[in-house]
Amino acid sequence: MNLRITHSLRGMQGQRGVSLVIVLVLLVATSLLGIAVLRSSAMQERMSANMRDRGIAFQAAEAALRYAQEGVLGAVPADPEDAWDIREPLASDCVVGLSVCPAGSDPVWSSVPEADFDFRRAGLAAAPEYWIEYLGMGPAVPGGCEDTGPARELNCQNPIYRVTARSRAEGRADVVLQANIISRIPVSGS
Repeated sequence: MNLRITHSLRGMQGQRGVSLVIVLVLLVATSLLGIAVLRSSAMQERMSANMRDRGIAFQAAEAALRYAQEGVLGAVPADPEDAWDIREPLASDCVVGLSVCPAGSDPVWSSVPEADFDFRRAGLAAAPEYWIEYLGMGPAVPGGCEDTGPARELNCQNPIYRVTARSRAEGRADVVLQANIISRIPVSGS
């Protein structure tokens, strides 16, 4: 009987270190799994923030595009000689503000006025900008030429402009949009 007790005690003493090693290995594995989950959720959070910034920048660039488009379609200068629809713009016309640059000129970016778009409240680093470029004359749009009575002028052409708009979110997203606009030749007396 004495032999059995001694043999049992020796077997238990040999197993004490093995359970400690197994628990430590499981603890390390669980820790590594937890770190991987934390990294994944941090990456998801950064991706969501970037998507939000891009959305804000896109909306601001679209607002700048619409602002410039409305300026092109509704521009009525004080001096008819300055009308975009009457003469081709010169390089000297390409200044900051709602101005038109000739094709191939260096861009002159104009900011949307803060009265029309509050970029700080939108979370942007700077006001959205636009640039208007004259592309030449092209086919008319319905209702784009003066009505000359029953025999409408078939060869009527209207000026075409390219508006490029850009916006920058807080250092993370830059968005650039472009649109080609066929303007309408103003009807005399309006």
